Amino acid sequence: MPRVSVVTSVYNGETHLEECINSILNQTFQDFEYIILNNGSTDRTLEILNRYTDPRLHIIHQDNLGISRSLNKGISLSKSELIVRLDADDYSFPNRLEKQINFMEQHPEVGFCGSRFKELIGTQFFTQKLPFVEKDEDIRKILSCFNPFPHSTIMIRKTIFSKSGGYNSKFEYSQDYDLWVRIMNFGKAWVLQEELGVARFSDQSTSNKNRRKQKLEGLQIRWNAFRQFGGNPGKVLSYYVKSLLGLIYPSKSHLRGNVYRKQGDEK
Repeated sequence: MPRVSVVTSVYNGETHLEECINSILNQTFQDFEYIILNNGSTDRTLEILNRYTDPRLHIIHQDNLGISRSLNKGISLSKSELIVRLDADDYSFPNRLEKQINFMEQHPEVGFCGSRFKELIGTQFFTQKLPFVEKDEDIRKILSCFNPFPHSTIMIRKTIFSKSGGYNSKFEYSQDYDLWVRIMNFGKAWVLQEELGVARFSDQSTSNKNRRKQKLEGLQIRWNAFRQFGGNPGKVLSYYVKSLLGLIYPSKSHLRGNVYRKQGDEK
């Protein structure tokens, strides 16, 4: 049985899929299985996946289930207790699995961990704009303000994931944020200080409709986090006001981190 299972759901990911897959195949830690769910792609994704013959790859072609149902399916099929998430437009540095496995084995009380990451916007790399929060007690306090975990940096224990109920498909854009809030009822969380991967962003803004939906989902999840874990009321209120103002007066700015979105976001 492999020590870790990597799960990627891909929809029309032809542009960056090979870089994503190769980043896992070239890890310093090699005892893994890699489950890739082709989630109803209509581009060259199928052709690209058919080129790979590595026996550790388990490729599943399916109708588009939506990102939440697809990921739940992939994790349910995994054989390992430790699960790694990686979006099809992102990639991991070679030491990612080694670093996260060592940490999780040394800290059995931690249910899931993330890491620092690089942002890739076009051809330029940036230090992550997302504020770094490391320890469980600080993460619980800040969850009511923002999501401190980039999805593609996560390693999670399958038993904890199952207890939480997995991804909730009612959240179209914030299913990961919602999961972290629920999963922290069953174990601690941590963010490693090392940069272990790259998250790719696009300078093409989403539509106002999608931004509004994402902000509304975020407000609901922040409220759930505040009810469960508390936080600094003044800071929480400040983030709420900013989000509400964003709903009333949608920003037209193209400043980094404002309207940038993940290129491979699935619907």
